[in-house]
Amino acid sequence: MRKEQVIITPLRITKGLQNKHFQVKLPKTAKKIIGIELGGFWMGARGDGGVIFIGSPGGAAVYPADSFKLEAAMFAASRDLKGVQFFRRNILIGELKLQSCEEANIFYAGHLQMDNNLSQGDFTQTPFWTPQPFTHEIKSFEEHIIVDADSTVISGLYRDRIGEITKANIDYLVNLYVWIEVENNEPKTEAK
Repeated sequence: MRKEQVIITPLRITKGLQNKHFQVKLPKTAKKIIGIELGGFWMGARGDGGVIFIGSPGGAAVYPADSFKLEAAMFAASRDLKGVQFFRRNILIGELKLQSCEEANIFYAGHLQMDNNLSQGDFTQTPFWTPQPFTHEIKSFEEHIIVDADSTVISGLYRDRIGEITKANIDYLVNLYVWIEVENNEPKTEAK
């Protein structure tokens, strides 16, 4: 019988333009990799957490509530003309590449981005309430991939890109979720 499991690998990013090389160890019972998902949160000035953001190759993420440097960079990158709100370019947070030592080689490339258009077309916005990621974000699913798990180690590279925009060190945590299919070798017990 086969079951699905997830392996969670946290990646702490503390410096602008930081490249983080890492490895994900797969169990020997893994038959194949079936999905990849990204997520994480801002660590904030004191490291006590921030707003959650979610990422996928389609790119979903949210606006951090406690990062003033990031707010200033976003405002500078996407100015409105005389109060008219246009679609604004989403801001790239970072890029991820995963590589298998077997024939698949680089089998996944994805990115995290901030949704600068979260409230676009939402007329419920008032001075007292603005749309937030937890009210307007769509449900996140893993990116489906099929890669044989012949190798027991996956190599990865995460490259911070938000440091290019802000010219600052922003502290955040990226969680990599590797979904695998494992062989369950437990003997079946029959009821008597």
